Amino acid sequence: MAAIPAQAALECDQVIAAAQAAIKLRDDGMSLNAVMRDMENSNLQQKLDAKEINLLRQIVSMSFTSETSLHEIAESCNAGELGLPKPKPKT
Repeated sequence: MAAIPAQAALECDQVIAAAQAAIKLRDDGMSLNAVMRDMENSNLQQKLDAKEINLLRQIVSMSFTSETSLHEIAESCNAGELGLPKPKPKT
């Protein structure tokens, strides 16, 4: 029986990294429209499902506009409040 490849799922580390990148791009002078357009032109649709892409768009937008902090995003994600799997405890 052939192995079925696991679907790449969005994880907290990736969400936090996307938020950090959005803040850096904002600080470097890029507009939110340009950041969102770059997201649309990326290959996310091949890696993530629609729900994950929508969540990533929201996180990027809220980070870019300082509507929420990286700390708040990390706390929410680690608590399982973003609908992503909770990170496994580090051993």
